[in-house]
Parts: sequence; structure tokens; C-alpha cells
Amino acid sequence: MSNINHPTADTFAPLTLRQNLRLLPFRLYEPFAVFFGTLFNREGRSWNRTKHLVELRYRLGRKWEDARTLQSYLGTTTTQAYEAWALANGQEVLTDVLAEGARIHWIGPRRDTKNDRVFLYFHGGGLVWPAHAGFFSFLKGLQDDVKNTIGDIGIAFLNYSLAPDAPLPTQLRQANAAITHLLGRGIAPSHIIVGGDSVGGNLTLGLGAHIMRPLASIPAPPVLSEPLGGALLNSAWATFNTYAPSYKRNDALDMVPSSAYAFLAQQIGPGITPELRDYVEPGTAPASWFEGLDRVYGRVLVTAGENEALFDQIIDLKGKLEQHVRDTSTFVEPGGVHMNAMDAFWVGEGRSGQDFYKMVSWISETFKA
Repeated sequence: MSNINHPTADTFAPLTLRQNLRLLPFRLYEPFAVFFGTLFNREGRSWNRTKHLVELRYRLGRKWEDARTLQSYLGTTTTQAYEAWALANGQEVLTDVLAEGARIHWIGPRRDTKNDRVFLYFHGGGLVWPAHAGFFSFLKGLQDDVKNTIGDIGIAFLNYSLAPDAPLPTQLRQANAAITHLLGRGIAPSHIIVGGDSVGGNLTLGLGAHIMRPLASIPAPPVLSEPLGGALLNSAWATFNTYAPSYKRNDALDMVPSSAYAFLAQQIGPGITPELRDYVEPGTAPASWFEGLDRVYGRVLVTAGENEALFDQIIDLKGKLEQHVRDTSTFVEPGGVHMNAMDAFWVGEGRSGQDFYKMVSWISETFKA
């Protein structure tokens, strides 16, 4: 087993003069593209939400030179975003440094007793985009609403290293380090829900696969005395091709254009070996791959937006999962986009969709069981 450490980034390299000059037309044109795009694409959304979606499509739709240029353009790492969000929202900055170069950022107090309940969360972004304030606001919203139902829960946010500097399976190694860390703190397996948005849902399934069938190339997984509480898969990006009809059907409706998924897949593809394929791209695995998953996750929630490009692949994945995890439920947000509930919090319109309330009720039911 190799011992390759890819620590999470504290900063991104600044754009070079050449990169800034090449980006100048893109930046100058953005206000016009966003204004007219917002004007003609409201579709029942608020001006603020529509403007935000158009901005994302504009930025994601650009033909970026590579992932590092995109990261430099974004400029803010996950740790920087977490610390700024915590400061702005009166939250204490609490970070655990893990093995494999990863970190856990806590929302609310640390949890470390058998009776504590924790949602271990893996953020979306194609393993390339860092997390932003929208993720933390969304999770704080979940935490607050679940508290009103069943009491306190902890949120453990995994800050994993980004591709291409940290190729796969680095992020799976770090997810394994995170669950090992939480169990090592004394938290009962049934009191831990694992989940995430987009590629975070992918990582959730990859972690489950590693616990079922340990990969020799990464550290051994923890031995579970009982199944983990459950897996929450929100807009899971679990198949890296763009063949499904929904990529064409929803290309103009989703906040992530189909071309962006193709770009992200190109950035992370070099790390995928035949041995890793089903662990890191579970959507292409046969249904039999998930046999035994109910011994890892007691139940599963799959959510999707009606208008997201991944829709058909998510429904296909759900069909495979429910063959082996009897307690698998699905919720589709009418008119919803990729990572719909989180995205609403990003623009200050949290709790505006039923998908958010489905997650609150599912988490509450899971922890009450």
C-alpha cells in the first residue's frame, strides 16, 4: 500500500499576467451576458436566483485551459471559504487535521461521544471546485431544522484535496480517513449519516464500496459493529460520460452545462485505473456491485432536480441501489436544478424547495430510528 499524501490547499496560485490577459474579454463580456441571460430566462424564478444560475452557466461553460486555471480564477480555497463563512455567521472555527492530508471542518461543536449524532458531508464540485459559503449555509440550515425536530446533530465537513494536484483515489483515501476519525472519537456507527452533493454522493458510494471490498491500494477501512445510519445522495454525479438523454434535454435548463461535466471528467479521468473504476464511477457498475451495501448504510435517500443534466443517470443509479438496500427512497424536486437545495441557500433563498424539507425529515427519521 502506497503512502502518498496530498494535503488540502491553503491557497491557490494567483493568475499569471498572461492568464489575466486571456481572461480579460471573458470578464468584460460577463455583465452583458448575465444581464440578458437573466432577462430572458426567468422561468418563474426570482431575479436573484436566475442571475445566479446564469452567472454559473457562463463561468462553467467557458472552455478553461485546465483545472488549475479555473481554481486560480475562483481564488478561494475550501478552508478560506469555511473560515470566512464562520466569521460572518458568528460560528467558531473548529478544524480537525486528519491522516491523508485531509481536514474536517465542524459546523457547530465537535462531537465525540457514543450518543452524539453526526452528518459526515462530502461537498460537490467535480473534485476540482473548492467549497463555497453556499455549502456551509445549507448545512447550517439542515442542522437548525433537524434540531427543531429531534435535537442537536453535528456536521463534519470533509475538506478533501482537489484534482488535478491530488489525483484519484486521494479523495477516497481521505473519505476513509474521515469515517475512521469519527468512529475513533467514539461515535456509534448508527449515529453517523454519510452524504454529499454531486461528486460528494459519488464519494459516499465509493466509501461504502471500500468498506465492503477493501482496496489494497489505500488504508484499510474501519470494521463496523453495525451499519452506518444512512447515505444521503443529493444530485449524485456517479457516471462521468454524458450519454444520457437528460444531458441534451436539460442542457439549457440546468445550472451546470453538459460541457462542464465533460471538462471535469477530463480533469479527474487520469487517476482512474481498471481496479478503481467501480469505486470512483459507481454509476457504471452493475447492480450486483451494490450487493451488501445495506450492511454499510442502513438506508439511502436519493434526491434530484427535475431539470438537471444528470437526471437520467441518477434515476438509473437509484434503480440499482434499491435492489440491495431495501430502505431506499427517492425525491425529485419539480423544476429543480443540480444541487438545488444547496444552491438556493447560496443566493439567500434557502428552504424554498421541498427537497430541503425532505432531507430534514429523512435525517430526523434516520437518527430517531
